Amino acid sequence: MFSKFTSILQHAVEALAPSLPLQEDFVYHWKAITHYYIETSDDKAPVTDTNIPSHLEQMLDILVQEENERESGETGPCMEYLLHHKILETLYTLGKADVDTSEENTHFGACRMFQ
Repeated sequence: MFSKFTSILQHAVEALAPSLPLQEDFVYHWKAITHYYIETSDDKAPVTDTNIPSHLEQMLDILVQEENERESGETGPCMEYLLHHKILETLYTLGKADVDTSEENTHFGACRMFQ
């Protein structure tokens, strides 16, 4: 229940916040994702029940907008940030850990059914 309340509160804050330059907005969403993992390391809630998908969508939208505003061949500050901070590698690692946990739980659940 607390998770849903914080989700609603987060969406309200995002709706009322003034628009930021693209890079600041991009970094904000990335920090929100990393903050979730730092603060809820013991939480086994599925990622789909968190704000993470929304933050990832916002980051993707920002990258697309940045690409559309640039001349061909130019790399924007958000893409540079993504590459420099190895965001894709971090997301892969976090996602793999989440899938491994889910598969493990599914395996144990299936074993219990046959006992």
